[in-house]
Amino acid sequence: MAGRVGFGRPMPMRTGASLPSRFVAPPSLHKGALWLAAAAPLTATALLLALRFGG
Repeated sequence: MAGRVGFGRPMPMRTGASLPSRFVAPPSLHKGALWLAAAAPLTATALLLALRFGG
């Protein structure tokens, strides 16, 4: 994957290299991993609250 470094004028990229969008996930990102990453802190918070107030 080609990338850009620096703050000056943009340099021309190699022929055939595409400029990826900054806000698009890489194509290898697994959707199940996103759910797991989002659910882990919520599950931990619910568990800690249950331990604090339930027992």
